[in-house]
Amino acid sequence: MAKPPGTPKAKAGAPAQFDMNHRERKGGQGRPGGRNRDEKRAPLRIVKLPPAVIDRGNGWVIQKIGRVDETSRAAMGAEYHLIFDGHDPLTFDYLQAARDRAKEAPPEKPEPEAAEAPAEDVPAQESPAGEAQTDQEPA
Repeated sequence: MAKPPGTPKAKAGAPAQFDMNHRERKGGQGRPGGRNRDEKRAPLRIVKLPPAVIDRGNGWVIQKIGRVDETSRAAMGAEYHLIFDGHDPLTFDYLQAARDRAKEAPPEKPEPEAAEAPAEDVPAQESPAGEAQTDQEPA
């Protein structure tokens, strides 16, 4: 007669001393004083690439300035400069944001007369203060 089916016997695995996935065997955190992966990696040296013209319109230019890690040659990002004629560049992280801003009017330049006006007010304020001190001395 046949034996009734019972629970199957589990096969005995390899002893723990031969575990191939153990951390100490892989050189991980199990060993005291071991170095991390980040400590082995060379430090980053990020370099900016020369600007490249991406888009051009009537009175404006969009330039892309890329950033690359010199040690691994990995791209680290880019920034886009929108330059209106006669203005300082506006910096954007995304090309679409720079293109949207280019559709608007260029920023207004500050008037040179406004910069000279505060310089004229400063000497005028000092002279009344000097007169006030002379008035108080005789009294």
